[in-house]
Amino acid sequence: MKRIAAAAVAALMFTPGVALAQKSGSRPDFTLSPNYGEVELESGFTPDPWTKSILAGGSVAASAARSGCEGSVSAAPDLQLTYEAGELDLTIRATASEDTTLLINTPDGQWLCDDDSGGDLNPQVLISDPQSGRYDIWLGTYNDKMVQATLEVSELGGSSSGGGESPDTDKEPNYGSVRLRTGFTPDPHEKSILAGGSVPAANAKAGCEGSVSAAPDYQVFFEAGNLDLTFLVEASEDTTLLINTPNGRWYCDDDSGGSLNPKVQITNPQSGRYDVWVGTYGDDMVQSTLKVSELD
Repeated sequence: MKRIAAAAVAALMFTPGVALAQKSGSRPDFTLSPNYGEVELESGFTPDPWTKSILAGGSVAASAARSGCEGSVSAAPDLQLTYEAGELDLTIRATASEDTTLLINTPDGQWLCDDDSGGDLNPQVLISDPQSGRYDIWLGTYNDKMVQATLEVSELGGSSSGGGESPDTDKEPNYGSVRLRTGFTPDPHEKSILAGGSVPAANAKAGCEGSVSAAPDYQVFFEAGNLDLTFLVEASEDTTLLINTPNGRWYCDDDSGGSLNPKVQITNPQSGRYDVWVGTYGDDMVQSTLKVSELD
């Protein structure tokens, strides 16, 4: 739901630091000089989040960069981030008192965008396995309105501004735990789980589907070898899968296993604890079978 206010001119007229020429153009253009400069961040940066005050908005449709992107932005990027990646995911989000949007061009030229995934009409983009290189970032608004916003860059996960309970790795698992060592038999290892709950999986990672319990359904303590590790769920109804790995990274899936079954394959898995949630849609509880395999 978009909240659109009527008056916008005053915010534009009395906010210093942004030239009107930079806010015009036919499409977002990463070759233009960024409105609010550049920053270089290396994995492990502090403080985390890194923040920057930005006047969001412009007259260029974000959809001119990628179909389906929302809001209007300036032609020039608002910020240029040069990032040296490590092992952590990269989250870019914005907070503001009004509805804003986010548009990002990644080092490989991919366009990413979001409207409200950060909660409270705030945009958020989580980039798994981020590349090192240059990220051009735009903050957008609706109806050519200019809105004061704070851009945040973090390696510590999503914003909690959306409120509500989140999947919690500190809670005791609903269906216990298992220790598996590479080469385990039988393969797959199977566990019967009543899937579902009242906690949005998206509270752990933006874009994840379904509702899960607050506590993990299952814990897998895994001693890795040279094989990939696959988590698969089978059920008679649509289920989802959410996993937190030993390094704190979140994985999720809806239907990659076929027949509405979720599947997550982890390449070069780490040894350690994997917390696993099986979700459903709505408040339905669904009987399911979780499978863990090195052979899939």
